[in-house]
Amino acid sequence: MNHTPPSPPPLPARLYESPPVIAGGMVLWVVIGALAFAFGAGELVWTAVAGLGVGLFGLTVFLAQRAAARRGDRSAQRGVDPH
Repeated sequence: MNHTPPSPPPLPARLYESPPVIAGGMVLWVVIGALAFAFGAGELVWTAVAGLGVGLFGLTVFLAQRAAARRGDRSAQRGVDPH
């Protein structure tokens, strides 16, 4: 007997699209930073600031690559457009 496992369901669009996921991570860093600041955890505040900065950088790079792919630039990464 051939028992092929069923294919997993596709991801919801809100999880497939990168900008909302990146923005969600940035919001979490802001919340963590605010809580750390409120409770006096100074080192965690700077970790949250760094996490937010990395998120901003990543979102900027992603949006620049998506714009380049839409323009048809040869050096642009492919696969960054939503399906």
